[in-house]
Formats: sequence, structure tokens, C-alpha cells
Amino acid sequence: MITFPNESAKYRTAREKLLKKEIELRRAMEAVAEARRALPQGGLVPQHYVFDALDDQGRPAKVKLADLFAPGKDSL
Repeated sequence: MITFPNESAKYRTAREKLLKKEIELRRAMEAVAEARRALPQGGLVPQHYVFDALDDQGRPAKVKLADLFAPGKDSL
């Protein structure tokens, strides 16, 4: 346990309570993340969504949602 120079007993008690709450929060966040990862796969996209975008030369273009996730695309 790390203590601070000249800390009061009241301060130390409050810090220990805060630490316990922070640990509980971290565990709760990980439990939620685990539950999210365990969700079944969602349904299929019901239509081909098309978005307005700019092409490589900066001209207006249309992009299909499926094209955003094509092989070789490493980010949106």
C-alpha cells in the first residue's frame, strides 16, 4: 500500500474506501464487456445501405456499407 507523507487517518480511510469502489467498478466493467462479447451474432443487414463519401480525388461518390468492410480495409 502506498501512503502519502503526513496523510491523516481520515484521508487514509477515505482513500481505502475509494480504492475498493474503484476495484468493484473495474470488475463490473469487465463483467459487462464479457457479457457483450458473449452476445450471439446479430441479424443480417436488411438492405444495401449507401453512404455519401468522397473518392480518392475528393469528388462526391456513393459507398455501399458492405464495401466499407471489404478485405484489405483496416479501418472505417
